[in-house]
Amino acid sequence: MRVETIQEPVEVIALFREGKLSPLRFRWRQRVYRVTRINGGWDTEEGATRYHHFAVMSESGGDDVFELSYNARAHHWRIEKVSLAG
Repeated sequence: MRVETIQEPVEVIALFREGKLSPLRFRWRQRVYRVTRINGGWDTEEGATRYHHFAVMSESGGDDVFELSYNARAHHWRIEKVSLAG
């Protein structure tokens, strides 16, 4: 598996339910990816800013894993990394 660091803004459609945030779809480089599985989630902090991270898979991404992060202070999303299968 090859890991590429991306760190680019992305548009995300997410669900907020019962205090939890779940990404459903994201648009990256003019392509829409529907999240089919959330492999894990974790939080990090940088100063006063909290980031919510998600490792997700999509139907159009094959076995690739995308790391998305949500900046809770600025209210924006980024794609941090992509782990490419094969």
